[in-house]
Amino acid sequence: MTMTSFHVVFIHLDLGIGGAESLVLNLAKATLPSDTPNDHDADDTAESPPPSGRISIYTTHCSPAHCFDEVRPPHGPLSPHVHVRGSWIPRRLPIGGTALCSALRMLYLTHCAAREHPDASVFVLDVLPTGVPYLVEWWNVSAGVLFYCHFPDKLLTRDTVNGEQGPSDAYGAGTARGSASLMRFFLIILSQLKRCYRWALDAMEEWTMSHSDLIVVNSNFTMGEVEKVFPSLFLRRKHGGDTASKKESPIKADDSVDGNEQQTNQGDRVRVLYPAIESSLSKDRKFISNSQVTFKCDNALVESKDATKSILSLNRFERKKNVALLLRAYDLLLERASQASLPCVLPPLMIAGGYDPLNVENVEHLAELRNMADEILRRYDLPLSTVVPPSSNNTESQNGLAMKITQHPNHLLQFATITFLPSVSNAKRNELLSSASTLCYTPHREHFGIVPLEAMDAGVPVVAIRSGGPMETVVDGVTGYLVDYSEAESEEETADGGGALNNGNSTTSKSYNKNKTVKGYADAIAKIISNPKDAILMGRNGRKRVDEIFEMEIFRKQWWDLLLEAQKRGKKRCYIKTVGRGYCVSSTIVRSFCELAAVVLLAVGLTWSMTKAGWLEENKGIVGTIKVWLLGRDEL
Repeated sequence: MTMTSFHVVFIHLDLGIGGAESLVLNLAKATLPSDTPNDHDADDTAESPPPSGRISIYTTHCSPAHCFDEVRPPHGPLSPHVHVRGSWIPRRLPIGGTALCSALRMLYLTHCAAREHPDASVFVLDVLPTGVPYLVEWWNVSAGVLFYCHFPDKLLTRDTVNGEQGPSDAYGAGTARGSASLMRFFLIILSQLKRCYRWALDAMEEWTMSHSDLIVVNSNFTMGEVEKVFPSLFLRRKHGGDTASKKESPIKADDSVDGNEQQTNQGDRVRVLYPAIESSLSKDRKFISNSQVTFKCDNALVESKDATKSILSLNRFERKKNVALLLRAYDLLLERASQASLPCVLPPLMIAGGYDPLNVENVEHLAELRNMADEILRRYDLPLSTVVPPSSNNTESQNGLAMKITQHPNHLLQFATITFLPSVSNAKRNELLSSASTLCYTPHREHFGIVPLEAMDAGVPVVAIRSGGPMETVVDGVTGYLVDYSEAESEEETADGGGALNNGNSTTSKSYNKNKTVKGYADAIAKIISNPKDAILMGRNGRKRVDEIFEMEIFRKQWWDLLLEAQKRGKKRCYIKTVGRGYCVSSTIVRSFCELAAVVLLAVGLTWSMTKAGWLEENKGIVGTIKVWLLGRDEL
């Protein structure tokens, strides 16, 4: 079924490099005609081709230097569909207000999309639902309005780790006495003001999201978090109203949503759609076959080709991604190798991911991680870490990056290096995955996490934290290992001066041994790199799991089911608002008159107040004009 008139408009705040952007682009590609040839038998004529439609992508920012190849102009296949609007709106105010500015940017972006495409079939918004009520209430679009919730913004504040409270500084508890008391009082007042500001934004998030025709989340974990913080989205509600149920709807019976029930669970609007991947690895399988790897795990020197299969991390350079955990685990592996207790040569560590030079946190955190890495390498007399610029890491081969043999007396450490690769291209990303021995995914309570799927698709075992979305993608002991995360232990380590797991502070490897999370992570990596046969089997299991559950064609079918349902719900909602609940011409006139009356009353009240205060002369303004008109006094 080809639906050339079916038009889906995507509204995404910033088209950078990240999991949310990857998902939006996959949704866009799933909406367009599939370029995958049908595998149906010749006599199978009953089954129609998958549906397809047109797309438009609206965003406030898309930098050619920091975006996915699909939307990079001029040759990106999706770049003709990208429309940049509102780039002049600031990202933050001089005093802060990033969330407020983001909400305003999203609202303006929605206005542009609705104004330029009033005939759209479905509007798809993500990240922030600010524009949802604007489409539903102001425009009353007949199109479906679908909001994809990656994770509640309410749980993404800086003092939390994806909704879980992180270590705090108790507002100056470590400052000096005396003059510090006034500063502490000021910080407390500032904290309360910030809390009120966040309360207003969080309340607005729940209210705006409730106007969606359909809400889609990326995992059952996110579904649970949404229900926990926004319970009103799952309460029972009435459908249609009294008058709507008595009038005949032009929508067909099979198009109605829960038409036989006067009440339905509002949570039926919230659905789970797992992200999928469509990489060149899954199509061509152009990677170094794990079956050809022959590690020598008897403390003897392995061949350079095998030893340079790196330990890989793919994450944005943000503190919440917890990459410091991997550095500390690598420190433990270095210590074991230096003591000859590691049963194989330690591979190099590659830390790659999204990096925006305009993002202050990206710049700061890369510097923090590099300082931490250098301190670790100095303890073992190894060369300092290197940062490969984006212009170089997209052209230099993986072997050129990893083949750094150090003249170290301990042969187990001669390939041990730490390299940072910010802003890697899709091709370099695939090359890194194809040459990795294991993929280390360190975020705690991650919403879903597309990187583990990419690694499993490439046949690479995954080590991840046992929380959030990875618990639904990685099967412990089958496709990789899940490591327990202990926040209590990280807080104790902070109190001892070692720093929490998710920041860039450094400490000694001895303190790492006290932390079960770091030790468990190092143990999991050691199991994979020292047992190549098990690693090969895990890689095959991971690839099979991706093909069975997270494959693109499965994703495409599920996505179109949601699009068609959102469109049906949008039609019904629009009919109820325009006819079923009396939103006809007469009621519109009455509502407009009421609004005009309210404006006049406000102006009268304001003028009267200014007159009484002596700021306005008698009989000047609206009050005086009304007095002259009613009493016939010509005093003007």
